[in-house]
Amino acid sequence: MAALSKNLSPPGNEWLLAVDTSFPRGGLALFSPASGETHVKILPEKVRTSRVLLPAIESLMTETRVPGESILAVTAAIGPGSFTGLRIGLSTLKGLSMGWGCPLYGIPSFDALADTALRGWLAEGREAPGWILTCRDARHEELFSALFKPNYRNEEPGVLRVEKDRVGPFSEIPLPGKGDILIVSGENDRLANIAESKNRAEVLYWDLSIAPEGVARLAWRDTSEGRPDAPPGLEPIYGRRPRAETMWG
Repeated sequence: MAALSKNLSPPGNEWLLAVDTSFPRGGLALFSPASGETHVKILPEKVRTSRVLLPAIESLMTETRVPGESILAVTAAIGPGSFTGLRIGLSTLKGLSMGWGCPLYGIPSFDALADTALRGWLAEGREAPGWILTCRDARHEELFSALFKPNYRNEEPGVLRVEKDRVGPFSEIPLPGKGDILIVSGENDRLANIAESKNRAEVLYWDLSIAPEGVARLAWRDTSEGRPDAPPGLEPIYGRRPRAETMWG
């Protein structure tokens, strides 16, 4: 996971710009590490991300009166998810990082989804689930998925990844047999009809497709853990080879 370097300590008025375009309807967020203030904008549906992402970034910064020189770093959700969306989001931020002279970092999409869903779940006064399963339509009757457990750091809620990202039919997803499991996905990607023989845990659902605020929060949290800066050749996590390559190969 790429993250912010330890020498990035804001004096109080700097922001992280985060973009999550791993889902067809993407979003972005401005996050203040000093105050925790967060502003989120969701991109319009059924419009190409390449057409609306830069105008949305400009609009959000204008609305919040955040100038480019206040951007401490930019960070992107790097997948798995929409191949085209991931490329557009990352390439856009690479350009902005060069223009603003600030670093660029990446956070796996499912880490941000799991962390944001858990925080939302707890904010409603509910008990933490035993497990968190993030999933997303991978097309061709397959799913991307990853399994997490709640994990507190310095009394702050967070998640611990239990397995690497998977891709395959739902029947091949290993589900825990004990403890509540919170399935995090968009409503159209929601897993249903989980057989008791497959999973004896109580199944809960949280409707969430993107988490730009989680992308920013995880990038900043990792700063204190001394994670290195992203390499120059930061690339998306596609989760598998494009369908065209596998068919033509």
